[in-house]
Amino acid sequence: MGQDVDKLKALKKYAEACTECGNCRVACDLLDRDNWSIGQIASFISEGDISKNLCEMVRECDLCGYCTRECPSELSANQVISAARSCLLARGESSLAGFETMFVDRDWNTFSLYRATYNINYDEFERDHYDTLFFPGCSLSSFAPELTRAVYWWLQAQGGSLGFTDMCCGKPLESLGLDNRSEELQRQLLAQVQAAGARRVVTVCPSCHQVLTKALEGVEVVSLYRLLREAGTSLSGTNAITIHDSCPDRDQLETASDLRSILRGHLILEMEHSGRDTICCGAGGIVPATDPELCAKRSRRRVEEFGRTGVVSMVTACMACSRRLSESMQKGQVRHALELIFGIEVDYDHINRNRDAMWDGEAGELNELRLANAKLLTREDSHA
Repeated sequence: MGQDVDKLKALKKYAEACTECGNCRVACDLLDRDNWSIGQIASFISEGDISKNLCEMVRECDLCGYCTRECPSELSANQVISAARSCLLARGESSLAGFETMFVDRDWNTFSLYRATYNINYDEFERDHYDTLFFPGCSLSSFAPELTRAVYWWLQAQGGSLGFTDMCCGKPLESLGLDNRSEELQRQLLAQVQAAGARRVVTVCPSCHQVLTKALEGVEVVSLYRLLREAGTSLSGTNAITIHDSCPDRDQLETASDLRSILRGHLILEMEHSGRDTICCGAGGIVPATDPELCAKRSRRRVEEFGRTGVVSMVTACMACSRRLSESMQKGQVRHALELIFGIEVDYDHINRNRDAMWDGEAGELNELRLANAKLLTREDSHA
């Protein structure tokens, strides 16, 4: 309950700080639709002025942060909407029904079920003590095991002892409004890192990098792309490409800078929205689970920008972005950067078929049973 009170206090401060300049309203189709600002969203929630339209808007936000990237009051839409989701959940105005597969702090969730269904594991990488922990993230470790292993062996070749985990950073829980469960999962990861004697965590996913940089106090969190860049990795090609920048990298642009340096041998033609002005691939904010049609619409918007560049392929640094965009693109048009770096092609059509097939027949029955009996890996939460 204390955390919910803190969220309400934070929302009230956000509401008071908003100058109603209208920048966010102009930048976001959801805000423009209802003629609201981010400050008004914060005000409605903090004052208990809850409507059906408000709940829908909060649920449909992809947490990309585009609308407040130039906020004169330095408000963060991510923080406001995340706090709003937590408060609506606490008040019973929203439900977790149907989101069980995204409970990444349970032993069975969409990622662990996929790995189990298709016999993907990394048992050979297990060790109790290490200097560096490789944290590939849920999507990469689940959907691209060949790339995951290639990165592991590259990191191991750089020297020192290397550990591995297929844990989640907790972002899906945060996106659902389960901040306390997300933080508990991160504390468990920190304890694991400390027990192993590790001093550094290497991330691949920009979202994981952002989350863990804040969560793992006293531990160096470094992006794989920074290490690749520092190692002199440079790719060239005759075909022009474009780069889809991930929303979590909007403020720091660390991955965006490193990736462009690595790909500097290519002609890079930027899309209309890139860098700080990037837009969501459609996968953000748990929207694929709440509104698949809206998710697809946002993906198509990005693909249309890609089409206007006239280039052969779009390169991403995030497996979730690559997989989501692949659903709206022709085969081979979207490539994860690691596919280019390590010369390993990912079959996104195969992944998408597998995601559907894991819920069919005997495999589907087993996975439904696993999900129904899933156990929390951390302490239980009142919202569970």
